[in-house]
Amino acid sequence: MIIAISEELLFKLVEFAENLGRKKERISLFKESQFISQNQAHIRYGKGNVTKWVKAGIVKKYKDADGKLRSGVRYDVLDLESAVFKCNYMKELSPLAKAEMREIISPVP
Repeated sequence: MIIAISEELLFKLVEFAENLGRKKERISLFKESQFISQNQAHIRYGKGNVTKWVKAGIVKKYKDADGKLRSGVRYDVLDLESAVFKCNYMKELSPLAKAEMREIISPVP
């Protein structure tokens, strides 16, 4: 399938993929943590967004296995970043680019 996209969207997609690759490399070199706490995820991405992504199955919760009733919850940073992309959460795109993004990502019936 061939889809025509604007130059702005193409540059944003490449930039997003590049940043995600850099983050993955920093994680693999142990310069950055692979997981963040639930509180940090809510602050960084918004509580409503994170909750919505977990319910949709886009992001997985990891509960600390310390046996306590109120164990901490963690999220994979790369899963969260991918959810940002999949759910069109890129704030800096123009309305035209956002519409094109929705068209590309939305499932075809």
